[in-house]
Amino acid sequence: MGQKTVAVAGGSGFIGRAIIRRLAAAQGWSIRGLSRFPERARKRLSLPGVEFVKAEVTDPSSLAPALKDASALVNAVQFEGYPIEDPARGLTFERVDYRGTLALLDAAKAARTERFIYISGVSADEASSHPGFRAKGMAERAIRESGLDYTIFRPSLVYGPEDKVINNIAKALRFVPVFAVPGTGKQKLQPVLVDDLAACVELALGGKGRKETYDVGGPDAMTFDELVRIVMQVTGRQRPIVHVPEGLMRLAGAVMEKLPKPVLSRDAVTFVTADSVCNIEPLVKEFGIRLTPLREGLRYLA
Repeated sequence: MGQKTVAVAGGSGFIGRAIIRRLAAAQGWSIRGLSRFPERARKRLSLPGVEFVKAEVTDPSSLAPALKDASALVNAVQFEGYPIEDPARGLTFERVDYRGTLALLDAAKAARTERFIYISGVSADEASSHPGFRAKGMAERAIRESGLDYTIFRPSLVYGPEDKVINNIAKALRFVPVFAVPGTGKQKLQPVLVDDLAACVELALGGKGRKETYDVGGPDAMTFDELVRIVMQVTGRQRPIVHVPEGLMRLAGAVMEKLPKPVLSRDAVTFVTADSVCNIEPLVKEFGIRLTPLREGLRYLA
């Protein structure tokens, strides 16, 4: 019997690439990455047993051929520039996170795909006033009501050698005399190494956590200020911290979100100043995984 095929939507993204690398190393799957730019994805991640095909969640007609013969689907889609929406390009939480998930569910049912793994977020809540948290909450409900065999993961801040948060902090510390933190710096985070999240996905594809939702975080919870100080310690670059008032950021966001290519928005300010901590006990109990301590996970910065 040949290997089963798993399709990874968002396969060229930060989390999607980590999942593909993990599954390729396990050598138990034929892997199909779904990407808007498959040629670019192939150049960035060329591994035996991995193919990339052109597919977009905002183009439902592209999904059916991409899921042909796939027994499992991982939805790790995240739009470019996340969490700053760009409505002019159709890059919004509602269109990508919610309607994109609906399109994947429809395509999975049509292809008779048996397993659906969704990378959501720790703040997902369909009753939230934040469009991103609300869209993911609505997507979760649609998955639970789909009739498919699913597992939903809700990660806190995901980091690793290719992430855009911790690595940008480390890069900025090379050049700035002081480091600016959004808001009070007291917002709480529970960073999880992307390889740990990928390991959970692999175990879920093997049958763990069926029809359940799991928060995913690292073993260390901290404030944003504490995170920045840890990055300073690991990189050996100490800088004073200053705090940018949330009100000032929202004012700037109100102006910038109207630009053709916004670099800040009021919703993005809410996103980066919100708490992102979780209870990882159910995850550890079900998956038996050792979650990597932050300082250990940040060794690549040293």
